[in-house]
Amino acid sequence: MLTIYTIVLNGMPYIQRHLPEFQKLKIPWNWRIVEGVTLPVKCTRWCLQVPDKYHKNFVSVDGTHEYLESIQGNGVKAYWQAKPFAGKLEMIQEALQGVDYGVVMEIDADEIWTADKLDAVYGLLKEGDYGKAAQFHCNYYVGEKKKVVTREGFGSNWYEWFRAWKWGPNVQFISHEPPKLNVQAPFVPRGVTEAMGLVFDHYAYATKEQAQFKQDFYGYKGLVEGWEELQKTRGPVRLSNYFPFLHDKSVADDI
Repeated sequence: MLTIYTIVLNGMPYIQRHLPEFQKLKIPWNWRIVEGVTLPVKCTRWCLQVPDKYHKNFVSVDGTHEYLESIQGNGVKAYWQAKPFAGKLEMIQEALQGVDYGVVMEIDADEIWTADKLDAVYGLLKEGDYGKAAQFHCNYYVGEKKKVVTREGFGSNWYEWFRAWKWGPNVQFISHEPPKLNVQAPFVPRGVTEAMGLVFDHYAYATKEQAQFKQDFYGYKGLVEGWEELQKTRGPVRLSNYFPFLHDKSVADDI
């Protein structure tokens, strides 16, 4: 069984792209979604409180909540509550209740995988030791027509994009950022997964609305203004000139 989990608040428009791909899978699967507001505690204590404008009764205000209500059943289970979650780790624990075998994948609302790649990830880990993980590269979008093209730094840091694990009895997450399990096993590095074609599309900063939320939630001052200026550029540019919180040499270019 492949268990996919997503924690989300205001995941439109990308969250609608997942289910059509999951329904093409050749393997047993289920999708667990936990929606809502999280408090800035534990492994995400560096974040800020989610402003009230981004939720109503602690669920999404962009249509995500209504969409999740409409797809419940047939392998899809969504959960929300009328209060904040005590950190993202609590959301994940809620999503994975009762899961004690198979392969588990984290797929965020803005991370897009095709069915054939998900089948391949499952095949890669299904016979592994409990806790075995796989790390990936992604096409990291910083605008509708911009993506990061460097393979280190922003969008491709050495610790990022662990997204799949071989699950087993008593296996659980002890951290969400970065994702860590209570069981440690050798992992499949992203150089290997990339050679297998297992690269996903990550629309992390593709829209102005995403940039605005990250500015408000992560405290990235000046991000929206910089994001707007980035969209006016042509050709490769140093991202740190547009995203004030960056201090690396990552480069974005036109798609």
